Amino acid sequence: MYNPPNPPPPPPGQNPYGGGGGYPPTNPSAPYHAYPVSSGSFGPGSPATAYPTHSPSFPPAPGAPMYAPPPGMPAPPAPQPPAGYPAPPGSPYPASSAYPGAPPASGPAPMYAPPASVTAQNYPAPASPAISAGPPGSAYPYPATHAPYGAPPPSPYGTAAPGGGGYGAPPGAAAPMYAPPPGMATGYPGQHAVGGLVGAGLGSGSFQCGPLLRYQNLDLRSGSWLGSVLMVSTPSVVDQGAPVLTWSDGGQQHQQSQQKVTGQAIDGYQQSIFWRFSLAIPQDPHVTKRITYSINGGPQYWFFIPGRSESFRWMFYSCNGFSLATDSVAFGGPNPLWDDFLAKHTQRPFHVMIGGGDQLYCDALLNEPILQDWLRIADVDERERVQCRPEWAQCIERYYFNRYCSWFSQGTYGKALAAIPTVNMWDDHDTIDGYGSYRHSTQASPVMRTIGAVSRRFYLLFQHHTTPALAPHHGFFSSGVGENILTSLGPSTSALVLDCRSERTKNMICSASTYDLAFAKLYNEIPVGTRHLLVVLGVPIAYPRLVFMENLMGSIGSALGAVTGAKKVVNRLNGEPELLDDMIDHWTASQHKQERNKFIVRLQHFAADRNIRVTFVSGDVHCAGVGRFTARTEPQEHDPHLMYQLISSAIVNEPPPAGVIRLLHFQDKVHELDGRVKTYEDMFPLFKTDVDGKALELDRLMPRRNYSQGEFNPQTGGIDITLFVENVRGGPEGTPGGDRGTKPYSIHVPRLGN
Repeated sequence: MYNPPNPPPPPPGQNPYGGGGGYPPTNPSAPYHAYPVSSGSFGPGSPATAYPTHSPSFPPAPGAPMYAPPPGMPAPPAPQPPAGYPAPPGSPYPASSAYPGAPPASGPAPMYAPPASVTAQNYPAPASPAISAGPPGSAYPYPATHAPYGAPPPSPYGTAAPGGGGYGAPPGAAAPMYAPPPGMATGYPGQHAVGGLVGAGLGSGSFQCGPLLRYQNLDLRSGSWLGSVLMVSTPSVVDQGAPVLTWSDGGQQHQQSQQKVTGQAIDGYQQSIFWRFSLAIPQDPHVTKRITYSINGGPQYWFFIPGRSESFRWMFYSCNGFSLATDSVAFGGPNPLWDDFLAKHTQRPFHVMIGGGDQLYCDALLNEPILQDWLRIADVDERERVQCRPEWAQCIERYYFNRYCSWFSQGTYGKALAAIPTVNMWDDHDTIDGYGSYRHSTQASPVMRTIGAVSRRFYLLFQHHTTPALAPHHGFFSSGVGENILTSLGPSTSALVLDCRSERTKNMICSASTYDLAFAKLYNEIPVGTRHLLVVLGVPIAYPRLVFMENLMGSIGSALGAVTGAKKVVNRLNGEPELLDDMIDHWTASQHKQERNKFIVRLQHFAADRNIRVTFVSGDVHCAGVGRFTARTEPQEHDPHLMYQLISSAIVNEPPPAGVIRLLHFQDKVHELDGRVKTYEDMFPLFKTDVDGKALELDRLMPRRNYSQGEFNPQTGGIDITLFVENVRGGPEGTPGGDRGTKPYSIHVPRLGN
């Protein structure tokens, strides 16, 4: 394994790997209690169901908007087209409605399609961006206000400077991994209770969730960082005008450098309004800037944006919640690894957090008392045919809204969302366990379609600050279903974040048109000088095979439902084995093998054609590990087929038992793929020792909670990736075992080419 050079030493007195210090305590966070949640939704002790009653007119009349501005408040204006991605000719974007139409009578059911009881938003379609011809050699037109990925400005993204300098650095200069301007504070802002915001129009108790930060992209022509902030107001302030966000980059003329952004109402629920603040912040040519911001003169928060010559320092996490059967107290709750991460952020700021799926767990939806009438229908076929009643749809909406408001406002995770911009992609638990991998009749049933439609609505709002109508203008691309992302992480790295859940069926992960559009964008829109592509997938594409388990689950089928005492291993939705959807979720499942191999081969061609190293980043499987594809070409820098698979999961949820890890190691073999050339796939032996220094026999997968970080190494042209693994499994916070930090395990992804 390559041993990268030592990173720059930390400032005196700082531990390079953190340890839980340097982070202010959490202030009481009351806003998310504004709506009591239903029993079972958020663990023991939750109050009984006490949601606010739904509008008496629910479901709304046909054509009525799902969110109507209150009297005196203008309707949300058509957004100004931001600097985003244009679609190649002939690529349709989703219609300007909340949910697409019902699925066809036969064939795969899309993830989201509304029942009659859920109506679409009625916002006007966004204005189309101005289009001009692309630069010479560009295949597609692009918005006149944005330099596409094929045409960056000549100065910031140059070649490596002579003498080992960083990209864009002055000739002969060594670009530091992070160099804050003199006097810049790198500490993290305390999380104030958002209910304490004061200012014109919005007073105490005005917000019940937020602020939530999102990173969108870089506008290479103007040298600007693009992103947004989301706040959710309480129903009591619907007639008090739009809030105003004020931000500053801390320039010498502080007052003059302040910028104000008025919030845009993009949706509403029960008179709570989703306020989106669009940000376009000029980057410094070389160094990271600290951006402070506040809303209506309330508490100040801050985050960091890199200089134009800097690559992003990114963090990746997944499985950010507990399964229903997990004893969360035994693991110290959800905060220990987030505390560890934010301690590191205090020492050396991160520019972005990448959420790989399951940013929250919504499985408890099926415990809602109102939905038991549906689940108690004994005949599975009848249950799948029954129409979704209005009270069921209301319950589903209340659940997702309250679940997001709670989980995204509480604990250390809530603090991270206010201080580090996110790039997210969902997976099954953001809806319910296994969603997308059930049989067609289950997925197409009216109640399941309602669950998919409502979860998608709130996923787009809370995690992406957008709606289906606005998504094409907020940095997403689609071939018709789902929202995918291609974004820049600075001059060295781009990220393709593929939506592997919206189109998923039992036999398909993504459609051929989605792959075609994604590769068209990779070839035509990645900036000149890019050396690395991160492909973010919810489920690992390189992982030990579990086909024999899948076959076992499928062979016993629904017969388990007839066996006395077997209900614990049977899925309550359709009587299939409980683990079958987990088996089918994997890229290596028999149903997806051909699709998987074709995708890998196309990425091999792309890497060779564009001299860009491809690295997969995934979560889902509740353990840490590194998979690997290689043609065994030496040196590695000359092998375009070398693709590592980072597996980082879970940051909160329970790791699998030791027996499962042993079984996975037993199944780990070298597999051959006949692609561009013969490629070999295996798991990389990263974990030679455990966190206590003892030698490990099972050295390919680590069954401990974890998260990861990555950053471009300007000295080698590769990426240094570190998995931070929890030192002690379990133990409440503040007690021995619960607060001992993490141990780092590192790997270097080499550059491709000279």
